[in-house]
Order: sequence, then C-alpha cells, then structure tokens
Amino acid sequence: MVGVLIRMKWQILRNSFTGTRKATTITGVVAGLAATGCTLWLTISAGPDRAGGALLLTMASWLLGWIVGPMMGGSDPGLRREHLRHVPLTDRQLAVGLLGAALVGVGPVVTLVAGTSLVWYALRLDPAAVPVALLVLPLFVLLLVALSNVVVASVGRLLNSRLSAALMAVPWGVLVCLGAQGWVIIAAITGGPETALPAFIADKLRLAPSGWPVVAVEAAARGDWALVAAVIGGLAGAIALALGAWALLLHRPVEPTVIRGARWRGWRPATAVAAVRGKELRTWGRDLIRIHFLTFALVYVLTYVLLPLLINVTDYLPMAGVFFVTFAVGSCAHLHSSDGTALWQTLLAPGAERADIRGRQRAFLLLVAPPALAMTVAGAIWHGKGDMLPWAVGLLPLVLGAGTGLLVFVSVFLPVRIADPHKRGSNPGSDGAGFSGIVWFVLIAQALLAAPSLALLITGTVRNDDLLRWAATPVSLVLGVALAWGLGRLAIARLTNRGPELLSKLG
Repeated sequence: MVGVLIRMKWQILRNSFTGTRKATTITGVVAGLAATGCTLWLTISAGPDRAGGALLLTMASWLLGWIVGPMMGGSDPGLRREHLRHVPLTDRQLAVGLLGAALVGVGPVVTLVAGTSLVWYALRLDPAAVPVALLVLPLFVLLLVALSNVVVASVGRLLNSRLSAALMAVPWGVLVCLGAQGWVIIAAITGGPETALPAFIADKLRLAPSGWPVVAVEAAARGDWALVAAVIGGLAGAIALALGAWALLLHRPVEPTVIRGARWRGWRPATAVAAVRGKELRTWGRDLIRIHFLTFALVYVLTYVLLPLLINVTDYLPMAGVFFVTFAVGSCAHLHSSDGTALWQTLLAPGAERADIRGRQRAFLLLVAPPALAMTVAGAIWHGKGDMLPWAVGLLPLVLGAGTGLLVFVSVFLPVRIADPHKRGSNPGSDGAGFSGIVWFVLIAQALLAAPSLALLITGTVRNDDLLRWAATPVSLVLGVALAWGLGRLAIARLTNRGPELLSKLG
C-alpha cells in the first residue's frame, strides 16, 4: 500500500504542475536551494572549532522550519486521510503510507541535498565517519517529515475555535521569528554575533533531535561506535514514536468545526461595495485560516522588532507598522481561495466583480491600517530619535496601497485550491493548502514595488540628505494609491473575463 500511495502522490504532483502550483513550486525550490547554499557555505567556511556549532544551528533551523513551515504557509499533502476513509487500512498502516507519500515532493529532496553539509563535516573530521553521515541523513529527513505531519495534525485538534486559532499562532510566530532573529539572543549571551557558539548552547542543541546526526558523526570520528549505534537507534525509535502519534491523530472524526457569529440586525449597506466590505470584515472574524495567519503575522512582527531590545537596538521599532502590513499581505493573499466555490454567487450577479474586489480591498485596509499606524507611532516614540521616521512614514503608505492591490491581484491570478469552509476538517494547518510559495512571491513583489521609495531613502541616508529621505513620503503616497487602484483594476478584469476558469480551479 505504501508503494500505491507514493505512486498516487507522484501522479497528483505531475498532473497538477501547472499554473499556481508551478509558480509556488519553483519559488520554493529557489528558496530551498538558497538555504542549501548558505548551509554548505557555513559548514565549509567555518573553522574546525566552529563548523560543528554552525551545523548544529543550521540543522536546528531545519527542524524548526519543518515544524512551523506548514503552520505558516499551509500544508498540501496531496493525499489526505479523508480521501482514504473507505480503504480498509488500520491507522498505523495509513500513517506509514501517508509518510511514504509525504516524501514525494520538493521539501524532502531539498532537505536531503542540504544535508550533504553533514557529509562534508564528516569528511573534515575523519573519512571513516562519512558512511555514518550517509546513514543518519535519510533517517533524519524521515524524522523531519514525520514530525511535521504530527505537529500539523496535533495543532489541528486544538484549532477548533477562533480564540484557539489565534492563540496557537503565538508560539509559531515566536519560533519562526527566532529562526530569523536568533543571532540577537546569541549576541546578548556571548557579547557579539561573531563569537563562536558557546559550549553550553552547543551541548543543549546536541540533545535535541536535530543535533543527533552531528553527535553520530563526531562519535564515529572518535571511534565511539556504541554512541553511534545509540544515536541510530534513537532516530529509528523517534520515527516509530512519531508514526504512532500520527496514527492516533488520524483516528478522529472528520466533521468540520462550525463557527457561529453574532447576527447583524438592522444594518443595510448603501452600496454593493459596502456590502462586500461588511461581509469581509465578518469573515475575517470567523474564518480560522484567516484568523490564524493574521495573528501569526502580528506576533512575528512584534517579536521581530522587540527582540533586538536585548542588545539595546531600537531601530526596528518605528518600522513595526511597515513590517506588519508586509507580512499580513503575504500571509493572507488567498481571499478567493479561502472562500472556495462560493465564488459562483459573485459570478451570477451581473457587474458584481468590481464590488467584490473593491470591497475586499477596503475591508483589508480597515483591518490592518489602524494597528499598523498605532505600531508606527508607538515605535517612533519608543525609539526616541528621528533617524528612522522618514523610513517609516515613507514606506507605510506604499505598503498599504501596494498591499491591498497585491492582495486581490494574487488572489485571482494565483489561486490555490482549499476545501470549502463547510467541508473543512478541524485542521486549518492541512486545509490551508500549499501557498508558502505565494507568501514568498508577495514579499518579493512588495520589495520590488517599493523600489522607487527605497532608492530615495537609501540615497538620502547615504548622502545624509533629509530632503531626499522625506521626498519618499509623497512618492509613496502616489505609488500606493496608483498600485491599489491599478492592481485592483487588473484583478477586476481577470475576475470578469476568467471568472469561470477561476471557479474551476477552486472547485
């Protein structure tokens, strides 16, 4: 059965490698190869006394990425338990089969390629340790894939209400931010980011599952074969435990969680745009996927700007509003996808496409602009200096305008298939589809669209010219309005001309 499920997953990937799937896959491959290059460079360029610490940190980041990645960008297993509910398989057999199917994809392959840094490290220590590295590496990849699916399934058991969906985003936002800003903690502990990894931190990392392959390689180089056998047995046992936990989590009802909101009585929208705006604002307060990812963006940004306070750096604080809008757009650019086949209601109403797009834009602006402005003002006051104020004021109008435009543009041009809200299980992690590539696409697109304002800000900062730096503000205002209108206009045209095709992709 494992072979059958693997072939099914392969056929699904091969037949769906078009349009959005192709774009997200290519983006994921590029990002994964870039991370692989960084991993290899750290391992090869670090000195003999620092290579082990660098590898421990990078492998810990792999573990963190595999665990929290599906919570950030959604998971797209291709094969789900719901698809096989009538197949006579035990939960353990189903877990083993789904694990085999999960190995078919870009993520495991890129991780395996990045894992060659472990082989390089073994070669530097002792050629006799290379076979051990080649043995523990695939076991480690198996463990990462299994743990990822266990975490997605277990978190889904908790994400069954609006409050829990928001609360569960808090640890994920903090953990992902630590992966990006972990150097701050090291700098706070050691006195500088250039210092080698302290021994007590390295020892703790060796105790984590991500450090076991490094422990096995170092033990093989020393000739401690008993420890090598213990590590290999530990990896195999951890995989077995993960499969057992996954099997337990597979044995559960599949009924969707019902979220009931308060009824709005007495409210009559004056226009169609106002009606869509009101509907969207209510949806943002009910949809578990939207709640989870918007909370994730908020927690990530707050952690990102507050963590440098450990080393007395406050320059990030005024940029909190800009960062929040940027990550909120990247995490939530799937509005039509999360609505599913409800799009047919819009298509059957003559001329409703414009109201749909403009209403969604205004609702998102009402949702993110107030907290973004509040964070910008509070951050500027806390920072206490005026050096970052031109950056914050000069970029916030642009990211708000470009963000509302990109939000609907990506939603209709790069749709991803998500189960209809009434057909979803209780796991937004697995129902969130595979739009991690879209997240990266949106982040890169926003950086490119902000290029004119960034050029003025950078040039003004280098030349110490306040006039150039403040000139970015009117440029951002004009660009923000133009991009919000222009990208929204493209989305309206796309929805009007290709609405049935979009509906077929979402169905």
